[in-house]
Amino acid sequence: MASVRSRRPHMFRETPSEEPLQCPFCEGNESLTPQESLRLTEGNRWLVRVIPNKFPAIPGLHDVVVDSPEHGDDIDTIPHLDKLLWVYQQRLRFYYEKKGIKYVAVFRNRGERAGASIPHPHSQVLALPFYPERYKREINNYRRSGKDLLGEFLKEELKLQERVLTVSDSFVVLVAYAPVTPYELWVVPKNPISSFIFERELEELAQVLKDTVISLKGVLGHSLPYNITFQSAPPREDSYRYYIRVIPRVAVFGGFEMETENIIVSVAPEEAVIELRTLKYLKEADKVDR
Repeated sequence: MASVRSRRPHMFRETPSEEPLQCPFCEGNESLTPQESLRLTEGNRWLVRVIPNKFPAIPGLHDVVVDSPEHGDDIDTIPHLDKLLWVYQQRLRFYYEKKGIKYVAVFRNRGERAGASIPHPHSQVLALPFYPERYKREINNYRRSGKDLLGEFLKEELKLQERVLTVSDSFVVLVAYAPVTPYELWVVPKNPISSFIFERELEELAQVLKDTVISLKGVLGHSLPYNITFQSAPPREDSYRYYIRVIPRVAVFGGFEMETENIIVSVAPEEAVIELRTLKYLKEADKVDR
């Protein structure tokens, strides 16, 4: 329970669509936020700031990462996205060195429907003294099988090519086999890396993430609300393969989903990937024509 979070601007009431007079995350308004824990700079300006969350789920263990000084930026337009990914790694290392921390969640909410209370691009890092249920189910399956389960699944997906959207040197983007929402995408490393902390190909990953968000916006609209979550093991765990989920918030859960924890998805993954591939093909053809 974190009752302090009820004070966030959008809780229990509709918020006006107008922008606030002063955005606390914009460049020049640094005095409106708590003292930063980390600042990444280039020249005379900052690129990324890490500050304590004013409305923490767990006090002292909850960061806000201000992704960019530019108010209108998003994953597909942030020029220093590889450096932002590096900041995530630093905060993961910082919290995993703390006594009693079992799992550190890194996530990004874009848009009110995805849980963002401030429109300025930002992410969050939350350290937990317990393991989330999703991670516990996954790691137990890894240990019982003694196999690299996501690696085996990735091989099968690459062979079938039914849900593969993108293949780069080090990553594969898949439309999730059993999505939580339509068009849910997974970015999976080709190498068996257990924790995102150990990922070295940050420039390539940044480009893959940008292309992935561009594809989703091309099909679902530029103002698309979505979540990005890093499904990553603690650094001491090697029986796992990390992956990144990009979850468009295009569906609303009803009573059936809330009661049974079963989800009805209105667009099959195989249909979603055709739409996304078609858009990519048209954009690539347009570049060639030019």
